[in-house]
Amino acid sequence: MRKRKKASIFVSPDGGETVYEQLPNGDRILVEQSQQAKDEEQAYEEVEMVNAEAIALRRKHPALKKAWDQYKTIWHLINDSK
Repeated sequence: MRKRKKASIFVSPDGGETVYEQLPNGDRILVEQSQQAKDEEQAYEEVEMVNAEAIALRRKHPALKKAWDQYKTIWHLINDSK
């Protein structure tokens, strides 16, 4: 009798934005990720850049504050023109 090979299954924890292949041993391999899912992941990783500690860090490092102020200016120019 032949041994039956366990097949992997495909799972998506976020309604199809990210798709993983789940192997029989439980490991997951990223198959596909939408741009929206990538953007949300990056936003989650960058959240520490907008808290009180980040403000204190910008106050301590003038180059960082200058770059942040330039970013905010450009962001407002682009966003306010919509």
